Amino acid sequence: MKNLPKPNQLKMFQSIIEHGSFRAAAKSLNQTQPALTQSMNDLEKMLGTSLMIRGPRGVVLTEAGKLFETRVQLILKELERAVTEAKQLSAVSRGSLEIGSSSLPFFTMLPSAIKRFQSRFPQINVNLTEGPVSDLLPLLRAGKLDFIIGTSISENALTNEFVEEPFFTVPCGVLARSGHPLAQSTSLSQLKNGKWYLPTSKAGHYSQLEKVLFPEGRQPEQTVIRGDTAIMAVQMMLRADFLTVAAKEILQVPYLSTQLCMLPIEEPLPEASYNFIYPRRLPLTQIARTMMDKLKRECIDYPWHNEVESAPML
Repeated sequence: MKNLPKPNQLKMFQSIIEHGSFRAAAKSLNQTQPALTQSMNDLEKMLGTSLMIRGPRGVVLTEAGKLFETRVQLILKELERAVTEAKQLSAVSRGSLEIGSSSLPFFTMLPSAIKRFQSRFPQINVNLTEGPVSDLLPLLRAGKLDFIIGTSISENALTNEFVEEPFFTVPCGVLARSGHPLAQSTSLSQLKNGKWYLPTSKAGHYSQLEKVLFPEGRQPEQTVIRGDTAIMAVQMMLRADFLTVAAKEILQVPYLSTQLCMLPIEEPLPEASYNFIYPRRLPLTQIARTMMDKLKRECIDYPWHNEVESAPML
């Protein structure tokens, strides 16, 4: 194909944006500043538009530059992934696998799956990022994660952008510290004066949860603190007598089962369905697909305490 930028021009462009000036970018790339300037002039001439404005305080992207910069990031990331995948399969060099996940998989099958994966692919570095799906999606969108393990994203605009591949579904319950004054409650109505620690997100699974917990809407006297980390949820329960909603499976964790309890609430709570989430526009690398298959096998073999529905192996 004719009239396409060269990869080194794209890398130079990206480096200028990252460093904020031609001088710093040239130093980072071990290039002369005139050579970098000439390369960018050639790029802008080929595109027929100005990408950046040079000034005493650095460079500022034009509107065309902003659009171009978004695409350049994706192109370079995909090129990097293609090279990494080819090298991984030939075992020529060390590669990396970037996984984002919510808390529950870390407490269940994820560690064992990674152990088995690395016994087969010792040259692959596995990097993990924990967080809610809402925080992980921007990283996935930017190509910084290969895939996410999390609950459904549900919104139409997002589901058009991402693939949600079913993984497993777990029952949920109300969790509190052992000995909590409300620990023997059998109905949600008995918890109306309880303090709640709930996820920041109110979409997908969590939107159903809010309707069940507060069918008439949250009242002003009801205390609700929101956050997105498992460690914070545990601390709020143990140190401040907050209630939370979590997968019943969490009580299989030895150091949590002795300190926390699941309330015998009779009303059913929405189950949490976990999916593999990845971009539609970027094909999964073979190594990422292999890791997902390891996770599915580990999920089937995992000694679940409660009834769990696992997605079938492909």
